[in-house]
This record gives sequence, structure tokens and C-alpha cells, in this order.
Amino acid sequence: MPDSRVARRLGQHSLRASRRVRYLYLSMALWRRRAPIWIAAILIGLVAVVFSNGSHISHEIFYRIYDQSPYWALLITPAGLALSVWMLRALFPGAGGGGIPQAIVAMQPGMHNLRERILTIRAAVGKMVMTLVGISSGATMGYEGPIVQMGAAIKYSLNREAALRHEGVARSFILAGAAAGVAAAFNTPLAGIVFAIEEMGRTFDQRASSTILLSVILAGITAVALLGNYNYFGVVSVAMDLQSGWLAIPVCGILGGLIGGLTSRAILALSERLPGPLHRWRAGYPILFAIVCGLLLAVIGIASDGITFGTGYFRAREILEGGGGGMQDYGALKLLSLLITYISGAPGGIFAPSLAVGAGVGLNLSLLLPYLPQAAMVLLGMVAFFSGMTRAPMTGFVIVMEMTSSSSSMIIPLMATALVATNVSRFMNRHALYDGQAAIYLANLRKQQQAN
Repeated sequence: MPDSRVARRLGQHSLRASRRVRYLYLSMALWRRRAPIWIAAILIGLVAVVFSNGSHISHEIFYRIYDQSPYWALLITPAGLALSVWMLRALFPGAGGGGIPQAIVAMQPGMHNLRERILTIRAAVGKMVMTLVGISSGATMGYEGPIVQMGAAIKYSLNREAALRHEGVARSFILAGAAAGVAAAFNTPLAGIVFAIEEMGRTFDQRASSTILLSVILAGITAVALLGNYNYFGVVSVAMDLQSGWLAIPVCGILGGLIGGLTSRAILALSERLPGPLHRWRAGYPILFAIVCGLLLAVIGIASDGITFGTGYFRAREILEGGGGGMQDYGALKLLSLLITYISGAPGGIFAPSLAVGAGVGLNLSLLLPYLPQAAMVLLGMVAFFSGMTRAPMTGFVIVMEMTSSSSSMIIPLMATALVATNVSRFMNRHALYDGQAAIYLANLRKQQQAN
């Protein structure tokens, strides 16, 4: 009898020990699976910091040279765009475009070969280098669009084995990387999540929610730890009473949505084919075409006393902080510069420049309602143009609200203006900007496959 009890006790201890060993093994396996996800998110935050600082330094270098003589732009801007296009064709063929459409297409089923080409560390490095070259040349481009592709590339590359085993897992990594990139680039965690749901993943997979949240948190914490808890466009202390200022919502929503929708239509048309012989010229002589685009940008910049050069970040912040004197033409000229930069073929984003154009639009619209605070009209102009161009109202009002720490009184006006602008944009253009660009990019890929 005592021997049987001892045997039972030994068996129980052995069972408990095996369970503990099994639990420890499963825990370690879980940590091994999750560690690359965490490391990738932290790396995205670090890359966003490097990209942000590099963008500002490139901007300052250009303007230091420009201050010596404005005519240096006639050399620097064409040379920078030409170098960027040459690098794209010779060194980094997977790093072209603005970044967001490429990431959207990469999420579609059956895109394994494309992911292996554009979601690599090589493509991410090339994207950063070429975008910084473009910014340092004074071109109208930003790093916030490219960081979406870079975030997706980092997330996918560091978790490649898991992504190859399951299509849904690969999609969640791309979504999470894109969201983390937006969150870290703008210091807007909510906008990063909303962007992933509204713009990147129209059919959102609930299983990806924890991966997206964790990635946004870690990337955001990393960026804030290095840059501090900053607001992208500063703190805008402005309030608007709906009883006296309600008219600003339809004015900004309709006119901003109209301009944004027409801009989206123009970009999509230019993405498919340039008018007349320009299309054949760009296809046959891409570097020469980029040089001519650079010369046009330089002439516009010199004629406008330098306000149209660069991402538009500093000019938009200047307008928001109550300036804008002598900048009534800024919105139109910045929009023209954005379109010329886009057709040049140089890789770079239009995300941040579109907000700068929106600030210029808001400055113009403030003249229609002079009794309202100019800063409030500028904020509404930014969200109206952005929402009209991208047809992503939630992302529009959340990102403007977070970037400026707008007061609670501005939340409803921003939301309403974004909604009006989005619906007006539908009359101007059948397709949303990034969805349309993704469709064109996918069609071009299929043509290349058929040709090969």
C-alpha cells in the first residue's frame, strides 16, 4: 500500500513537471514568434526618426544654398531629380512610387513575387535615400508616404517565414507596418490605426488588430523617446463657435472637396498617361524628362521667392501660426509644384505636401469669412483638401486633429468638413486616389508580366 502511494505521488510530480516544462517550452516558442514583431515595430520607429531628421536637414541644406543665390536652384533641383530617377532605374527598381499604392497592392492575394521585390530591406533603404535626395533638391515631396512602404517592408522582412506560411498573416504584417509608419512619422497613433483600417485595409481583418495596436504603440514610443512628444504642425490654440461659424463647414467642405477631387482626378490621369508626346518622352528619356521637370520647379520656386520648395511642412506651420502674409498664391503654386514633381518619376510621397496645399487653400478661403479665426479656416482647409483628394475622411480629420492638438471645439467642424469634402469629391472623380493608383500600378504589373 505505501509503495502504491509513493508511486502515485511520483507520477503526479512527474506529470506536473512535464506540464511545467511544456508550458515553459510553449512560452519560449511564443516569445520567439513575437520577438520579431516587436523588434520590427521598434525599427520602424527608429527609421521614422532618421527619416524625419534627414528630411529637415535636407530641407535646411537646400535653403542655405538657396540663400546664397536663388539661381543655385536651377542646378540643384534638376540634378537632384535626375539623380533620383537614375538611382531608381539602376539601383532600386523596387522602390518606385509614393509608397502607399505599392503597399496596398502588396496586400492583395497572390502577390508573393511583388512582395519579394518591393517589401525588402534593400527597397526600404533605396526609398529613403531617393526621397531624401528629392527633398534636398527642393522638390515637392514628403517622406510620410514612403515610410508606409518602408514600415511594411521592415515588418514583412523580419517576419518573412511566418508571412509565407499564411496569407492572412502576411496581410496583417503589411497593415501593421504601414500603420506604425504613419504613427511614428507624424506622432499620430490614432491616425495610424485609422489609416490602416480606412485606407490600407478596406476589408479589415479583426485578427490583425492586436498586431496593429502593438506595432503602433512600440513605433510611437520609440519615436517619442528620441524626438520628444511633439506636434507635427505645432499646437494650434483656436476655437470656433458653431452658431456663428457654421458657414465655414459647407464653404471649406465644398470648395476644398472640389479642388481635392479635381487634384485626385488629375493625378490619376497623369498616372495612366501624360498628354501628347510627353508620355513617349518620359518613357524614352526618363532622366532628361526629370531634368526638365526640375527646371520648371526651380523657376516656380525662384518666382515665388522660394516658398514652393520642399515638403511644405515649414510653410504650412507658418500659415497655421498666424502668418501667411504674402502667401495668398501659395496653395495654387504648391499644387502645381506637387503635380510637376509627381510626373517627374522621382520616388516620393504626396501625403504631407497635400496637407501643405490644404493649408494654402484654407488661407485663401479665410478671405471669404474674415470674421472667423484664420487658423480655424486653415485647419478646415487642410482637412477638406486632404479628404477630397484621398476620400478618407476619418484619416483626414484625425490626422489634422492630432498633428495640431486642436481644441475639442474643432472636432465636430473638422469631422463635418471632412465628410462634406469626401462626398463632393465623388462627383469629381469616380475613384479614390490611393485605390485608383493601386489599380493602375496593378494593371501595369500585369502588362509587364504578359510582355515577359
